[in-house]
Amino acid sequence: MVRISSAPAALALGVGFGISAVLGIGFLTATRVEKRRQQLLTSGAAQAKAEHIAFLARLDHEMKNPLTAIRAALAAHGIEGSPHLQVADTQATRLGSLVGDLRKLSDLQSRPLESEPVDLGQTVGDAVQAVQTYLDQLGSKRHFAVHFPTVPWRIPPVLGDADLLYLAVFNLLANAAKFTNDGDSVEVRAGEAEGWVWLEVADTGVGIPDADLPQVWDELARAANARGIAGSGLGLPLVKVVAERHGGRVALRSREGEGTAVRIDLPACRPALVRPTSG
Repeated sequence: MVRISSAPAALALGVGFGISAVLGIGFLTATRVEKRRQQLLTSGAAQAKAEHIAFLARLDHEMKNPLTAIRAALAAHGIEGSPHLQVADTQATRLGSLVGDLRKLSDLQSRPLESEPVDLGQTVGDAVQAVQTYLDQLGSKRHFAVHFPTVPWRIPPVLGDADLLYLAVFNLLANAAKFTNDGDSVEVRAGEAEGWVWLEVADTGVGIPDADLPQVWDELARAANARGIAGSGLGLPLVKVVAERHGGRVALRSREGEGTAVRIDLPACRPALVRPTSG
């Protein structure tokens, strides 16, 4: 059994330190990332990207040590029987996950890409199955519908890193599941046009307020109506990084209270086929 100190002063000091430190780190993280992003908007694109990658890596390093110390202190003190320390432990775990996501985002912007033909239909199928399995474990359900045209020809593959493209698709589906309710619908559709393959994930979820739409691709940005839903605000930025590293682009449409559709456009592996017409 974990022993908990009964000294009121020591407990109060531990609770105050744990909660204040965790909340303070969370506030500073969001503030510093946004401040740095605004500063880099005035720099050249290439320099800004390199500096931002370095900043994320440095932030990961600076956050890791104090978080490790806080979690070690909480573990040594023991959190059983103390709701305040349990809150601090939960928030420390959440911030640890946030730091991990920031590290992942930094790595995605600089890691070498594999290059092979990727079947997006297979990628979507694998990601849908993974999200459905997760929802089943939670006892929740969404109605997934996937439409990839097969006539007059199939969607061509895209050239890229299969693991990163899966990560992007999985994030889109997980986001759609997160911001919808039990029994809601999620549609995945695809097509090709003028050498591009496009993939769109649409849902019947809470949607995004108009005022928040300009910030949806910003790191740590969260819509006003999503504050009560767990998340880091890094899912869509991650999708954007993956798409752009493959020479692609992203777009989003949303109506609050109706749903959201997120689209990725990627260069096709081969030119679109053209059926000969009879004279």
